[in-house]
Amino acid sequence: MPSLSPTALASLFSLSPSSPQITAFLETLASPSPLPQPEIKSYPDAIYHNYYALGLSLCFLPNKGLDSVDIFNTPSSSSSSAPPPPPPRNRFRREEPTYSPPPEIELHFPTTTLVVPPAKEGDEATELPRPEKVVLKPNTIGRQLVSCLGEPSRKGSGGWTGLWLEWTKVELKRRSEEGEGEGVVEVGLMVELRDPGAAEKMTEEDMRKGMGGVWDRAAKWEWKSLKVFKPE
Repeated sequence: MPSLSPTALASLFSLSPSSPQITAFLETLASPSPLPQPEIKSYPDAIYHNYYALGLSLCFLPNKGLDSVDIFNTPSSSSSSAPPPPPPRNRFRREEPTYSPPPEIELHFPTTTLVVPPAKEGDEATELPRPEKVVLKPNTIGRQLVSCLGEPSRKGSGGWTGLWLEWTKVELKRRSEEGEGEGVVEVGLMVELRDPGAAEKMTEEDMRKGMGGVWDRAAKWEWKSLKVFKPE
């Protein structure tokens, strides 16, 4: 299965489910196998096209077209959790589907520095080094994502999702093979982290912090799903 860059999805947002551009994109991911038929789930505010064999789900809004794409991570050998359901952004899903391993996800950055805003007014911004490309592997953890994307715009937990991190606008470099020339594309990214539950190895300090230290612990959790959406 070929690799997938979120920048390839940017031109597909707002297109209808029958769009030839979306079909061509999915056929590329499925190649050399035929494109499987999706399981379609309709809700009052959204329609989901679930491609279990491709490891992803497409969310379409009525009269607005493609709104977001969920990509699901297969647990690494060190994780005992089952594959997750889609983590909707302000929506609810109750199914527990099983997704196949997704395409390899590549994040290409336009610069090799990450600018960290000052913690308080009057301080200077900090520049940190980062690689030109990051590949999400099954065992990629929250800390690694923050180190290349910066602090999230929002984060939280609850509802039908676990702990999540959201970056409302991320600049990524378009790959030349995407057919539109190189350039910078903006997308929104939301990552849900997989709570290892009883399999988590906690230090004495983690135990003392309890639930108050959940974000410190989550820095070591693997990513569970990645949502790519139109930037805000």
